[in-house]
Amino acid sequence: MDATRTRAVLAAASLTLLALAGCSSGGGADGGGSDQGDSGQVGGDDGGVEEAAGDVDTPMSPIDGERREVIITADASVLVDDPREAAVELAALAAASGGHVESRQEHAGTGEHDPGWASLVLRIPSEELTGMIDDLADVGEVQSVSQSEEDVTSIAVDLDARIAALETSTDRLLEIMAGAETTEDLLATEKTLSERQADLESLQSQRAALSDRVAMSTLTVSLDSVPPSPAAARGGFLGGLESGWNALVSFVGSALVVLGALLPWLVAIGVPALLTVVFLRRRQRTPAATTGPSAAAPPDGA
Repeated sequence: MDATRTRAVLAAASLTLLALAGCSSGGGADGGGSDQGDSGQVGGDDGGVEEAAGDVDTPMSPIDGERREVIITADASVLVDDPREAAVELAALAAASGGHVESRQEHAGTGEHDPGWASLVLRIPSEELTGMIDDLADVGEVQSVSQSEEDVTSIAVDLDARIAALETSTDRLLEIMAGAETTEDLLATEKTLSERQADLESLQSQRAALSDRVAMSTLTVSLDSVPPSPAAARGGFLGGLESGWNALVSFVGSALVVLGALLPWLVAIGVPALLTVVFLRRRQRTPAATTGPSAAAPPDGA
């Protein structure tokens, strides 16, 4: 009789926990699929989370304004003499501020028309980002800077609530497993516990990725090098000679372009005009020839 009563109590407890876990994981499953560490909405509503959490303390509401979590991203473009040396200098500045280089690309260049470039994606502590942007002026000539912020406080609060609810559910399932008297009860509880632990690990991973993006801002820096003009590169007689030669080559090239554009028109108009002139000249010569010897005085016997 005691065994039967114990089984009934365990069965009722299992059903209660399954219903409680179902409410808490309904949004947790959506959250696991919609956010893989990036900003975005985590599925479910706050009402289901509060009901599932039960007596768990809910994290601070974003409306209170006492704790804000913001993801900051920035982009900058800098002109430098040597992109590769500037990239090394930027990496050292990032390390000095407590950050690191997340990715780096370099192109050495092939000559004056391809001077080379470099691009770095830096992860900088959020509180050090402003100082890092100011330090770009020491590396080269800053061309542009843009910065954007994304408030993810509501997402963080939602994840914290779901994690707390799943932790409570997991602890209760562990207590039930410890007191299970039959194999059926033990297997059923273990299966539910495995599902809850998988959901919990997924949410914890999302929360860690979100916290990392909040704590470490992303700064993308493009390093470009513009070669000096030929006139600035050389001076004196050689510079003047090179400038004059370049001007002559440019003029001849332009003249050839104009000649190429006019040549079809010259052929289409000039050839008929030339034939007309030749024809008119021949007609003028023909009457002169007929009025010459044939038009002379008649013979004496006439």
